[in-house]
Amino acid sequence: MAAYRTTILDLFSDPQGYRLPFSAIPEAVSRLPAESTRLNHELLLAAQRCMDPMSLLNELLDRVRDLLPISGFAWHQEHEEIRTSEFPSAEETAVASHSIDLCQGDVRLGRLRVSASRPIEAAELAWLQHLAQAIAYPLRNTCLYQRALIEAQQDPLTCLKNRRAFDMELAREEARFVRYGIKSSLVIFDLNGFKAINDTWGHDIGDRLLSLFAMGLQQMLRETDHAYRFGGDEFSAILPATNLYGAKIMANRLVDWLNNHPLELPSGEKVRIRTSYGMAETDCDEQDQDWFRRADQALYQAKRCQKLIAV
Repeated sequence: MAAYRTTILDLFSDPQGYRLPFSAIPEAVSRLPAESTRLNHELLLAAQRCMDPMSLLNELLDRVRDLLPISGFAWHQEHEEIRTSEFPSAEETAVASHSIDLCQGDVRLGRLRVSASRPIEAAELAWLQHLAQAIAYPLRNTCLYQRALIEAQQDPLTCLKNRRAFDMELAREEARFVRYGIKSSLVIFDLNGFKAINDTWGHDIGDRLLSLFAMGLQQMLRETDHAYRFGGDEFSAILPATNLYGAKIMANRLVDWLNNHPLELPSGEKVRIRTSYGMAETDCDEQDQDWFRRADQALYQAKRCQKLIAV
């Protein structure tokens, strides 16, 4: 492949030295710039300001779509794939699809999938590979950076957001309320008798119950809502533009869902999750964490009532 690229480069740099007549060169290849230094430089500058792989793929697409009939890119790295908006979905079929492996020495950095309106010739793919090689490492690094950001704000067991992400979103929601005056609700959940479940059936069953609760909570929320796991058996949900009435409807639906979806053990026993919850609306003239404290206090009162009923 390297030798073939050299032949193409010589074709442009020494027009008197080629053996085939110029008319024999495919029209699309003849439109490609003989020197791609400027494009490489532009892509490297773009890589310095792009913090996510999607933006970097779009930078590459903007620079080649006028030269090649390319409609979209997809970058595949390990178990992740990032696609530009016009790249065909799994259900759609591209007119032409190509793959380019981008490597540095013996290290394979990733695979660039190309969607085009017609089959791309070998010389065009070689030119595109040479250009894309300039951003292979930035693509890989931005993917790793985005993954690190997600993992830093995600609970590994339930895949919900963690306490760090909760504190950030809570502050943003309070700021939106101060600016726009639209009330939102915060709901905090605590699983009842979770320690007894761990002691009776083991922590692996406890982990499965936590994952089941997280799945139920996510199913009750809208796309604009946010679900979190604090740690242990404590969860929360931030419901933007939702009053207490709407928050209570969501929480009661979750309680009903949990009653209808017990965890079935290999022995045939069924373990149901019981939960208590407290909620609070945003309010004026509050200090930091006051919204959270009111919801937490409501949860404490709910759990206290549960214990009194049990007695």
